[in-house]
Amino acid sequence: RPFQPGEEEAIVELLELAFDGWPKFDLCCSPLEHWRWKYKANPLITSQIAVGVSNHIIIGCSHSLLSRIRTGNRVFPCSQGGDAAVHPDFRRMTIFRKLINLKIKMGKESRVQVHYCATNPILRKSLSKFYCWFPHIVMNLFRVHDIDLHLRKQPVKYAFIYKSGFHLIKLANQWRNTLRLYRPSSCDFHIGKITQFDERIESFWEEIKDHYNFIMERSREYLNWRYCDHRSGDYLVKIAQTDAKILGYMVLRINKHQIDYPIGYIVDLLTLPNRLDVTNALVEDAVNYFDDHHINIIICLIVKNHPYKAIFERNGFITKRERIPLFYRGYTEVEELRQLESSSPSSIHVAYGDLD
Repeated sequence: RPFQPGEEEAIVELLELAFDGWPKFDLCCSPLEHWRWKYKANPLITSQIAVGVSNHIIIGCSHSLLSRIRTGNRVFPCSQGGDAAVHPDFRRMTIFRKLINLKIKMGKESRVQVHYCATNPILRKSLSKFYCWFPHIVMNLFRVHDIDLHLRKQPVKYAFIYKSGFHLIKLANQWRNTLRLYRPSSCDFHIGKITQFDERIESFWEEIKDHYNFIMERSREYLNWRYCDHRSGDYLVKIAQTDAKILGYMVLRINKHQIDYPIGYIVDLLTLPNRLDVTNALVEDAVNYFDDHHINIIICLIVKNHPYKAIFERNGFITKRERIPLFYRGYTEVEELRQLESSSPSSIHVAYGDLD
């Protein structure tokens, strides 16, 4: 059934149990306050939450965040898959499937036209029964200083093969970088930290929106909720600007959940389409920031063959070959979704900040 007010604490307790701690990154507030920010303070529409109940106890939950997606020349109400969990004692009883069916029903009733979600490998097979793979491949890029330190802190099977592959890919990237034409920055802008997005971000959005066939709407209200509320996490937001004009922005985060091995994330990065020099300057700034904080690994998200990929590779990033399990579904007939497959990767924007 749908969530009812007063069940917040029970849901957070379930999430903490199911994931052995939630949300798996360091917070400036309690997990309950983070949940309230995420699912009740959304400036767009009230989030959709389905729960499973047994003897008045919450034993399952599935969340969706409401947003707006621009695809083609139109903006659609969209739901984004959020946290989902089933109590360990009630797994393999089709509860997750029933939660998904209810969420689909709720989405249709609220006139949501598109749903998308990223999931872990465990749920990939289950979700593929309800949703389609996103038509463009989305991958992780990562930059590692010390591969031996990384393998000690995050052990993997066949570490020797992993390490050998890492060095081979790194050498291949270095060789490709020598063949790429490098255009230095025009130096007509500067990069600075902000704590709030101001009205200039609306002009930035108006200038870039027609370039994209798939992008989450970047309104001032949404960006301030997503990255500038302390309950969301400890983000660093920087903009590149010339005079009073924003040329691009990026959002960084150091996840200190694993205290002895913090991880750096480029959570979001977006610049004017004709200013790849600004993109490069922001990536260089991000690398310097993480290096100054002695972060061994930096991770970001990229659409395969997107123009940003070459810039990341020039700055020492390599591709993790595994595809991010990103799914979508149209609740109504959306002609623009059928055109996504033939869209250029440069017109598709997906970032960590757009996913749960």
